[in-house]
Amino acid sequence: MDPYLDAPESHTIPDEELDDDTLLQLEQDLAPKASDYYGVLNVSRTATEDEIKDAYKKLCRFFHPDKHNDPNNKKVAEARFQVIQTAYEVLSDPIKRAIYDTYGEEGLNAKWEVGPKYKTSEEIRAEYEKKERLQREQELENLVRSRGEFQLNLNATGVFDPYEPPVFAGFGQPPIAPKRRGPLHALTKTQIQQLFMRHTFESQIGAQTRAIIGGSMLSRNGMGGGNLMGTIRHTVSPKLWGELSTSFLHPRVVTLKSYYSMSTDSFVNTVAQTRTPYAPPILTVTAGRRLYATTTGYVTYRTGEWSLLGWGGDTSRKMDKSSVALGLAGGQKTSSYSVELQTGILSSHIACEYTRKLPNQVQLRLSGALSTAGGITASIGSDHKVSKHTRFGMSLECGLPSGVQVKFRIARLGQKFVLPIILSTEFDLQLAFFGAVVPVSIAVALDQLLLQPRRRKQIKEKIAQLREQHAEYLETRKQEALEGQQLMMEIAARKKRQEEKKQDGLIIVKAWYGCLDNVDFESDELPEEVIDVTVVVQALVNESRVTIPGGHSKTNILGFYDPCLGERKQLRVHYRFQHRLHTATVEDKSPLICPMRCK
Repeated sequence: MDPYLDAPESHTIPDEELDDDTLLQLEQDLAPKASDYYGVLNVSRTATEDEIKDAYKKLCRFFHPDKHNDPNNKKVAEARFQVIQTAYEVLSDPIKRAIYDTYGEEGLNAKWEVGPKYKTSEEIRAEYEKKERLQREQELENLVRSRGEFQLNLNATGVFDPYEPPVFAGFGQPPIAPKRRGPLHALTKTQIQQLFMRHTFESQIGAQTRAIIGGSMLSRNGMGGGNLMGTIRHTVSPKLWGELSTSFLHPRVVTLKSYYSMSTDSFVNTVAQTRTPYAPPILTVTAGRRLYATTTGYVTYRTGEWSLLGWGGDTSRKMDKSSVALGLAGGQKTSSYSVELQTGILSSHIACEYTRKLPNQVQLRLSGALSTAGGITASIGSDHKVSKHTRFGMSLECGLPSGVQVKFRIARLGQKFVLPIILSTEFDLQLAFFGAVVPVSIAVALDQLLLQPRRRKQIKEKIAQLREQHAEYLETRKQEALEGQQLMMEIAARKKRQEEKKQDGLIIVKAWYGCLDNVDFESDELPEEVIDVTVVVQALVNESRVTIPGGHSKTNILGFYDPCLGERKQLRVHYRFQHRLHTATVEDKSPLICPMRCK
């Protein structure tokens, strides 16, 4: 088995998927791995028990030691057959197959204490995946325990306002000539409007209890204040958790939150907040249920400030009023959305948001709202993954009558920096246009002209380094693959004779595999990055049909190996039915060879 052929799609890295994590991922993917049992048996990962059994029987006819009389071939066949036998023992057992699909060959050697023996393979696999997910989440929590946010609001309306107040010299005096302004003079009109900082520290104080201590500070126009917050979060069960928060300084606010999952499809969230014991707490209750496979509906009711039998006094003049909201939220692998309709005594609104994942680790967000209090607002923004732990985002928000605002965000390891810049207090179509086009143009130009060429260069250097580092191992895999082809020559010749006798028999004239972009298929000379697999493909012919399943990698057992590590490969076949010549080319996009059927 060739472990270099057992890598995911990052074996060949398309330009649109490059990011700074690719080098690390590439090194992991191209490193020697354990056997791919699906590739050994030449079946897909979704193969049924019958398909696995049939594939095993076919390979036994190829590689069973008793099928070979030559001593050298018999010795090679014994080594190949042991691998085939091991692969069949694992994949024919539902429990072992579930463990192998989740954890690979290492998982077969581990001792698992998950689930009773009478559970199905699907249930056991789900428990393994859950255990692995919880472990990853715990490792992440141990890595990042502090969270901070720094937000600096800037007012740049003066930068885009060309008005300059006139300077009077006095009666009877000649007018004063205006001072010459430098090109950056307009930037001096930017004013700091608000500064906000918040930081929290989280610590585990029990098996199911965590404590959070945090502080916040707000400064606006030279005046401000701050507060300290403490939170205790306790998990009662996988279905129920709650937390209690309080501020230590004035104004004191006590908040109690709870989450309860009634089933896998429904939940209830409650929030109770109070600032004084002389009034009932403000309650917010959200109940949701999954309506479809990827869509959840919810309803939220907020009481506002209210009174109960005189407790709370007169609430007619208080500003926090009740409201009800209905919403839908859903998402798929590459996109998510939410829609909410709220009606209340003081304000009502309808809001929607759409997020889509784009190539190159980019997320695009579109949102809009129509409110009786805030008017019409719309925003467009993007979020970029700069490195493994760093993301950069920017957005443009426009509204009537809120104006135009640009916002930049940087997040790294739980620390967030937000920079909102007010461009205009009124809606300005020109500012809105340039506020969206200029940042996007700069980001695209940097990515296309600087980042992507740099990433491609680094990837080429890494692939060359890996080829040199594992040259001896690759040569061993190549020799094993050629030995596998030698074992199949007699079978391929016999099948070719059988197909020639048929009226519509399938004859493989020529089959090449490798980097074929600039290779002349009519030539008889093979470049270094191309291998001849005519014998292998002919041996796979069965009843005038050859099937090469996709979704897994081929192994050197079938005579395949990787002739150009890290590059996109193709399989090109010349075949004929009687005297009709055909050519088929299959692109290597995901694993080694994609599905191909010659009928």
